[in-house]
Amino acid sequence: MTSPTKPRKPLITANLVTFARLVPMPLLAYWIYVGNWRIALVVGTIIACTDFVDGYLARKQGPTVFGGLLDPIADKVFVALIYLSFADLGVIPAWACALMFVREFVVTGLRSAYEQRGLSMKTSYLAKVKTWTQMQGIGVILLFPMLSEAVIPWVLWIGVALPLIAMAILYAVKKKFWKGALVMSGSFLFLALIHLKKDPELSANAIMVMIVALTWVSGIDYLIGGVKKLREHGDFGRADLVRVLSGITIPVMVFLVITQTETTPWPLLLILACELSVGGLDNLLSHHQKASGALVWGLRTGGVTLLLGGAMLAGGETAMPTHATWFAVFAAALSSTGVFWEFWRGRDYYLEARLREKSPGGARVLHIQSSG
Repeated sequence: MTSPTKPRKPLITANLVTFARLVPMPLLAYWIYVGNWRIALVVGTIIACTDFVDGYLARKQGPTVFGGLLDPIADKVFVALIYLSFADLGVIPAWACALMFVREFVVTGLRSAYEQRGLSMKTSYLAKVKTWTQMQGIGVILLFPMLSEAVIPWVLWIGVALPLIAMAILYAVKKKFWKGALVMSGSFLFLALIHLKKDPELSANAIMVMIVALTWVSGIDYLIGGVKKLREHGDFGRADLVRVLSGITIPVMVFLVITQTETTPWPLLLILACELSVGGLDNLLSHHQKASGALVWGLRTGGVTLLLGGAMLAGGETAMPTHATWFAVFAAALSSTGVFWEFWRGRDYYLEARLREKSPGGARVLHIQSSG
């Protein structure tokens, strides 16, 4: 009797594609800072398109816990590196970026509170549209300086028409209604009308206002419905409060330091990327009742906040940019070390090989949607 042959492992997996997306992301920020916006636009577009590739492979090959954790991390790091660079260069208003990331951190912290209590808060369709719109905004901001004033209106009106045409074709062929096309066309229509003023700064500000508004509207379910459920549960504790407070203080301090001091941006880019990355893991560990307590979480995030405060003081009226940079470097070292520890101690809950070792019946795939 011949034993059944094992299915061959695919040469290219969804997780491999996601890793390939993550690797060049720091280069995007570098190209933006040195003015190579054309390269940033081309590579950024390729990275954004590969999101569809790893989604297709995940559906074809089957989902994994690690993939469900890694994919939203890649999206958030992509958005964080580019928008923080834009804010530092004065391309877009820093306050709007800070508001956008405060929402991301606070909602992620609340998701951990929900998971700890077995409460279900599914990612809404509007939250997914929010991610698309954030990435669409990156492309438009990168593209505008490369086009002549005569060409920009044509690009915007094409952006209005193409999603509607694609929606019509999809409905005619598959009888499937693509709601996202209305949002994409509507956002381009808004920009086209704003751009009638022919004021590039006004257009960039309008893009950010639109993105921030959509970002916060997409979080209403979490911020109102979810908080109501937590209040009914009656046990909102110190660990939950620490996560919510740090979700406000860290992004605010990062944006204050990067825009108000002469500190080099790279430690701040690393802090934002690390703290966004650990949020999805915290959701997963909260589901398993293995999340860090208030002390451990607070030591990392509180220490990062205090060190960033030191960078602000050193880079303010005392005018010591070198000292401010060192404060930022120590904050980045604390953040990255603490986040690495979180991923290391939680590896049993997202690495398939270790999941199979823990369970004789095989790995049970569990998805915690961290990109709400």
